[in-house]
Amino acid sequence: MATPRSKLVDSENALSYHLVSRCVRGAFLCGRDPTTGRDCSHRRRWLIDRLLFLAQFFAVEIDSYAVLSNHFHLAAHYDPKACLGWSEAEVARRWVAAFPPMEDGVPAEDRKPLEQERLLADPKRLARARATLGSLSSFMKHLKQPIARRANKEDGVKGHFFEQRFYSGALLDDEAVLAAMAYIDLNPVRAKLANHLSECRDASIGERLRVNRAQALDEFLAPLASGLDCVQDLGGGSSDAPVSGIGESEETTSDTGRLGPAPRIRMTLRGYIELLEGIMAARSASAKSQGPDSAMRWLARVTSMRKRQRAYGRQGALSQWMAQRGMRCWEVPLSA
Repeated sequence: MATPRSKLVDSENALSYHLVSRCVRGAFLCGRDPTTGRDCSHRRRWLIDRLLFLAQFFAVEIDSYAVLSNHFHLAAHYDPKACLGWSEAEVARRWVAAFPPMEDGVPAEDRKPLEQERLLADPKRLARARATLGSLSSFMKHLKQPIARRANKEDGVKGHFFEQRFYSGALLDDEAVLAAMAYIDLNPVRAKLANHLSECRDASIGERLRVNRAQALDEFLAPLASGLDCVQDLGGGSSDAPVSGIGESEETTSDTGRLGPAPRIRMTLRGYIELLEGIMAARSASAKSQGPDSAMRWLARVTSMRKRQRAYGRQGALSQWMAQRGMRCWEVPLSA
């Protein structure tokens, strides 16, 4: 029996998750089918565009993604209580922006103000909108359903496009978050769709390398899209900044002079690129001889993400997570 989602996703505390969803029967519905030769790779961009758009309005932040031929990965930070702090006007704004009134398949911009007024005048509907925008499962539903409908229309078929459920593994500490991000960003390299990080066209690391200015290399990693109103341009740090402080609540000042929450991931883009390159080098070296200890440790942590556990983290964090949910701790802790 599948584990209930209520046990897999923390309903009280903000936490990061590794999310995976597959196409039905593992079919290559977002890539080149090796049997028929049909190429549906253009659908990857559909999913990425929808992901980055929708994440602006839900209670999530996207830290990394990778879309492959028959599945996709996300590392997402989710705050189940964030929506409770939004005003009614903010809920209405987010809802109408995420699901605008349509005319002939095109968003009707001039009708948005009226639609917001109607939503504000209907407390029950507004409450449902708040609950939906604050739900991780609803975020995945509204991410996947439009892609499925669009692909089915293109193929002239009906039925499921994705498998019904999506996998979610809780990331209980900072090393688990970075290991999941690295696992996701290196997926195209492992699948031999790219040889270098800059060639990862449908993964977040490729996007970060293409759109960030040079000085961004020394800024802390920021979410690619956020509905949690996180400050995006936080500066500071160095390539050897400690990988700690995910979830810290203290405030920091950006290089623009604005005061905002401290970044969840206290590693710079430069440091993250070095981490990914070190993991790639260790993976290559492991087939011949042992690489540097730190690189081999990170390789072991990233490789462990293939196990599809219910949660990842150090032994203490895993034991506490399972005990709180009345579950036996079959999970393997991250290597030291």
